[in-house]
Amino acid sequence: MNRRRSRRARHLLAAAVATLVVAGCGGGPIDGGFGGPVGDIDPDAILRVTSSSPTRNLDPYLQTSYGGWGYLTVIFDRLTTVDKDGNLIAGLAKSWQFARDGSYLELKLRSGVSFHNGAAFDAAAVAANIHRGQNMEGSTVTDALQNITSVEEVDNYTVRLHLKPGTGVELPGVFSTNVGMMVSPKTIAAGTDLRNDPGLSGSGGYVVTEYVPEESLSLVRAGGGPNWDPKAGQLAGIEFEWIPDARTRLNGMKTGMTDLSWVSSANEVIEAQTLGRNRTVGVDEVVFRNVLGLYMRPDGDLAKPEVRQAVAAAIDPAAVSALFSGTCTPHRQLYPAGSWPADENYEYPYPYDPDKARALVQAAGGARIALTFAAGTNTENTANVLQSSLSQAGIDADLNPVPNTQNEPRYIAGDFESMVANSFNAKVDPAETVNTFLFGAYALANGNQQIRDLTTRAADPTLTDEQRAPLYHQAWDLTLKEAMYVPICNQTNATLFTSQVVGAQDIPWADLGIFDLRHVAMTE
Repeated sequence: MNRRRSRRARHLLAAAVATLVVAGCGGGPIDGGFGGPVGDIDPDAILRVTSSSPTRNLDPYLQTSYGGWGYLTVIFDRLTTVDKDGNLIAGLAKSWQFARDGSYLELKLRSGVSFHNGAAFDAAAVAANIHRGQNMEGSTVTDALQNITSVEEVDNYTVRLHLKPGTGVELPGVFSTNVGMMVSPKTIAAGTDLRNDPGLSGSGGYVVTEYVPEESLSLVRAGGGPNWDPKAGQLAGIEFEWIPDARTRLNGMKTGMTDLSWVSSANEVIEAQTLGRNRTVGVDEVVFRNVLGLYMRPDGDLAKPEVRQAVAAAIDPAAVSALFSGTCTPHRQLYPAGSWPADENYEYPYPYDPDKARALVQAAGGARIALTFAAGTNTENTANVLQSSLSQAGIDADLNPVPNTQNEPRYIAGDFESMVANSFNAKVDPAETVNTFLFGAYALANGNQQIRDLTTRAADPTLTDEQRAPLYHQAWDLTLKEAMYVPICNQTNATLFTSQVVGAQDIPWADLGIFDLRHVAMTE
């Protein structure tokens, strides 16, 4: 399998440098085209997928970045899920409700669900998973579960998660991520290492047949009868391959070697639009929920607030959008427009003003920073544009390219003073955004106690969204005034698919740059 995978990778790389002859090799759509495939679902189809997001291991509770979640959604069912628009919907939990005093979150679970190794999914299974997430060595979800003080099994299919006072409002949304992926209690009791082989420990539509970390993942439809979700497991199998280069992924679609992929680099999005008009491949475009921006830490010259403010004022979102040929829509706040935590009347405190930026730099006695970015990604050109803008404001900016697999983890570890990235994503519930980005690994609140007080009040599960919203609006404003993060624009993510793929336009998480393929199928 490894040799076959290597051959396929070489073929894809060859396609990336092929001439325009390949543009006509996609085969064209079947009748009915990309408005909706026609024909019966093919239960013997194998879906071939390429992604820019690496998968480093297959344990839900050992994921170091959200890029690995998509590979797991077809293996492990979650307590809650989201639809293509990011709305929270039921999963293994049919419903959920907070106690009137906010002391617990009660989940009503689906009955009759079994893991592939025969263990039942019930309240005891939920309790075992939460205990595992809170206590296992190396768990990356400990912080997400820290507000759960105990788990009460009310009956076989009702579980109450008792909470620290005034906390836990984010949990229903958190459970739609890897945190809510349920592992068989038999597997947990056995202490099985899931990183390279989860075996039969999931309840999703597929099981793993072969896995090469940061390279490939092969899945086949799970046996043992129908899954609780009739739309899951409609394929005979899925073949994932990690291809970090967007051009290579695009050419894989053009040559017919790939059935489903994504591109967000401007050149590839524009070419994908042309391919879509020519009906060579299907194209579905969404605006990223992620914000492309610049993270900063209070290190070196960036420890001075006026330097961070100068950096913010020196950045021109229009210039960055032009770099992306208009496919990166300027966006200067943390939540998407139209969502309840967003402030529709918000004005960013440091609009593009090169004169103000130069004055701030002079007042600070000069400034020098290093712009870290993931080499070979669409942040590389962005970093170059930012370097030019900062230079015009009198800021010496050095470029620091690092491998894509190191960029985020090493920034979180404190190795870099700044980072150009598109990893800021507003979570389903803003309390999780606070925990992750404001006071978690990214520390965007810079220890501001007023922000802490506002977000603590807003996280009270007894409050309605309407009551929470103005508290978050104040918190977002104070956070951006700290200038630890400069939001720039929302990129466009294009899903590319062949005419036989069903459900490509409805893939959840596409606006995060990842994917949930549980309901994807293919026609004959």
